[in-house]
Order: sequence, then structure tokens, then C-alpha cells
Amino acid sequence: MYILTRYVIWEVLKFFLAALAALTLVVTFGVVLQEGLKQGLPGTVMIRIMPCILPQVLGITIPTSMLFSVCSVFGRMTGANEVVAIKSAGISPMAIVWPVIVLASFLSLGTVYMYELAATQCKPAFQRILAESVEDIAYSMLQRNHAYNSDQFAITVRGVQNPQRGGESPKLIDPTITIKGSSKIILRSAEAELHADLKAHLVRIVCRHNNVDIQQQGTGKIGLKSLGTEEIPIPIVIPPPDRYHQDWIATKDVPVRVAELEGVVRRLERLRDANQALGNPPSPKDAEKIAEQRQQINKLRAEPYRRWANGFTCLCFALLGTPVAIRLRHADVLTNFFVCFLPILALYYPLLMFSQGLSTSGTLPPCSFWTANVLISIPAIFLLRRIVQR
Repeated sequence: MYILTRYVIWEVLKFFLAALAALTLVVTFGVVLQEGLKQGLPGTVMIRIMPCILPQVLGITIPTSMLFSVCSVFGRMTGANEVVAIKSAGISPMAIVWPVIVLASFLSLGTVYMYELAATQCKPAFQRILAESVEDIAYSMLQRNHAYNSDQFAITVRGVQNPQRGGESPKLIDPTITIKGSSKIILRSAEAELHADLKAHLVRIVCRHNNVDIQQQGTGKIGLKSLGTEEIPIPIVIPPPDRYHQDWIATKDVPVRVAELEGVVRRLERLRDANQALGNPPSPKDAEKIAEQRQQINKLRAEPYRRWANGFTCLCFALLGTPVAIRLRHADVLTNFFVCFLPILALYYPLLMFSQGLSTSGTLPPCSFWTANVLISIPAIFLLRRIVQR
């Protein structure tokens, strides 16, 4: 019996690891390439953000790889009449099913941890890498689009000269630099350079050729005649994680954040009631603020359920793929996989999105996130019972 258990687990693990490596590699490169094209990231920055995207990608690829592995293994076993031989020896088919269910349960817990890791560590690290790579990103965007825009400053240029050739810093030709803040400042010069000082958290813009013009809103135009260079330091601001956004919060911190937001809602409601008691008409902005806070509370309450339900998709896929592959008695891996995956694609994921929308809006309780998992598990368990009883 233990030999059979080790055999099944080893076969499933082989297919699972191979599928996981291939699928994760493809999806990671696809996500990074899409993000890089959208934000104009150079290749070095794309390589740096790959580890930050990996846990989120694994949350998607682990369940799919598990489905592929059980379809492959049990399809091959039934195609070679190994399952028939096991029944002929008086061994229940559950002897080869239970090890896979246990393995899928542990992998589901690992998937839940991937969602937690992505929220608490990888997304903040992703934002930090983008902030630290502002010089590379700015030069890449300026070479490609002749324009770069961030929360702190914006630059438009006629061109970029000598991009990293011979160790020289690239030069911006005819740049127009807009420094954002309480008072917008616009600088124009014939030539400029960007230098990121990560230790000081500054971007230093060096303007040359003694013809720097500064336009400051509200004060008119000021001409500067610099004998050498004009250096403008701009702080690199790394935005802190949104304290109340569901994608940035650890599961254990959700009750605390919900309690804080509920306190905010109570204060807004007391203020609204006090204004109405004084005879003031209700303000649409107050009602909008209260509605926004309540919506955020609903999202936070549903987030732990979302992570656990999405994580245990791995177990649900294993429960479905195992009996389907055994009943099909087909050794073709792709046939077994697509027979399982097409209904999942057509029914499971739309139902998951539907329950997510209703849960985060407060129409349904947060536990409705498990609706798709339950509905896919019921026919899977029914099929498993039919296989055992035959």
C-alpha cells in the first residue's frame, strides 16, 4: 500500500513541477512584459521586478498545474489499465486518490500563503523598485516617447544624446522640466542630465549652457544666468502602502482596519445628523464619503475569504480532475486536461467573478466567495463516489 502511495505522489509531483515551471515562466514573462510596455520599463528594471510578481503568478499557476498533473497521471494509469489492476487486487481506488487529495490540500495552503506574501511584501517591494529606478525609467521613456511624467516631475525633450555610451551620462536635448508641487515650476534649458541619488532619496537634474529659464506660477517668469550649471534636487517619494486597501493588508490586520473604518463611518454619520439637526441640508459629498467607506469595509471583510477560496482552488481542481481522468480512460494528456479545464473556464471563473462582485458590494456575505469552490466540488465528489462503488 505504501509503495502505491509513494508511486502516485511521485508521478503527480513530477508532472506538477514540470507544468508549474513552464507555466510560471511563461506567465511571469508575459506579465512583466505587459507591465514593462505599459510603464516604459528598461530590461534591467523588468528583471528586478520579476521576484515581486512571482508570488502573484504562482497563485494562478499552482491550481492549473495541479489540474494538469492529475489529468496526466490518472489518464495514463487508466489508459494502461493500472486502475483496473488495482481493483482486481482488491484495493479500493481511493488508495491512489487520497494521497493526491492530501498533496493538493498542502499545495492549497501554499497558494494561500502566496497571496499573503504578494500583499504584504511583494507589492511594496515592487513600488520601491520603481521609485529607485526612476533614472533608468525616465531615460527609457524619454528615448522612446520624448516625454516622461511622474508624481514629482515631468520632462519633455527634443532628443536624448549619447545614451550610456563610453560611460558618459545621457544628455537631454532642449528639455522642458516641470516640477510639481504647491507651486509649479517650469524650467527650460539647452541641455540637462538626470542623476538619481538613492542614498539621499533625490533626483538631481543638472541644467547647462547658462540659459535656464524658470516660470513659477503666480509669480511670473524669472530668468537665471548661471555661470556653470543649475542643479535642481527633487525628492524621490516612495508612496507608503495604502493602509486600507485590501491588496496591501495582511489577513491578520483586516479586523483592525475594519474597526478603524467603522469608527470613521460613525463619526461621519454623527456629523451628518448634527448638521441636519441644525437645519442644514444634507451634503451629497458627505453621503458619498460614507458610501465609499462602507464599500471599503465590505472589500476588507471579503478579502480573507477571497484569499482562502482562491488558494483552495488547487484542491477543487484536483477533486475534479482525478475522477474525470479516471472515467475518461484516455491516455491523451491534453484531452483529459481540456475536458476539465473548459467547464472551469466557462463556469467556475465567471461564477467566481460574480460572487466577488456581490461580496465586495455587500449584497452577499463574504463567505459567498466559496460558492464557486463548493459548486465545483459537489460533482467532483459525486464522481469519486461512483468510481469507488463500481
